Amino acid sequence: MASRLNLAIDIDEPPEALFDLMADVGNEPAWNPDALEVKRIGDGPLAEGAEWEGRYKGMGTMRVRLDEYEPPSRLGFTTTGNKMDMHWRFTYSPRESGTHVDVDAEIQARGAMRLMGPFMGPMMRRTFSKRPAQLAAGVAATRKS
Repeated sequence: MASRLNLAIDIDEPPEALFDLMADVGNEPAWNPDALEVKRIGDGPLAEGAEWEGRYKGMGTMRVRLDEYEPPSRLGFTTTGNKMDMHWRFTYSPRESGTHVDVDAEIQARGAMRLMGPFMGPMMRRTFSKRPAQLAAGVAATRKS
């Protein structure tokens, strides 16, 4: 059974900077401490259909595909791996002091991870409580490079 999450976070960065950071999944190690390494598969413009392969703490290797790309307001991703499959949608709205992000996710645990199903929602909420600071740090890090 899939877990569904609806979360919202506010980040003190403009929507364009946040969108650009998250749209290129290769940036994920700059803001997600669980992303060990992420590499783009293929080349071409950043657009729907772009794919990455990444190694993540506790999850192993996962493939990420960009499904929705509407700068700077909406991103959608499908992430697949041996332990779980995930569908993410991020909607960015400008706020006076930065960006409001609505996050919708569907997470389907696979194999032995299915035993963790009842705990996925609380674990993801705890993880997302740290995301505003992590994403702001990622925006700052990518500005410097």
